[in-house]
Amino acid sequence: MMLHPTAHTARTGRLAQALMSIQHPGGRVSVRYRTGDIEVVMTEVDGGAALVEPVLWGQSSWHLVLDGQAIFEVGGSRWELLPEASLSLDSATPCTIVNPSPSRLRVLSVVSNPGGPGQEGRP
Repeated sequence: MMLHPTAHTARTGRLAQALMSIQHPGGRVSVRYRTGDIEVVMTEVDGGAALVEPVLWGQSSWHLVLDGQAIFEVGGSRWELLPEASLSLDSATPCTIVNPSPSRLRVLSVVSNPGGPGQEGRP
């Protein structure tokens, strides 16, 4: 059977569950997808709680608030985000996510780790 050079093989989708889920007092971090040096992470923080998680400390990262209110603290800097607001960070500096509201916070993050998943300080 000959295929025309522009013919493409159809790709099928696949369902996936969290690759890794880390439960913390007051929250949970789930790595939802990983390819090369990129990870997609879902973070949930209970109302009034704060979370510090090395999975979120990539070489660079982008964080989108889906639900709730977030305060990101990195070094001496602080950003407050509401739903649909995002923050880009270009440092592997430890990051704290604080939920100042009584409702649950959900943040979707894309994290770049050139050292890969075995990078020092990471699970």
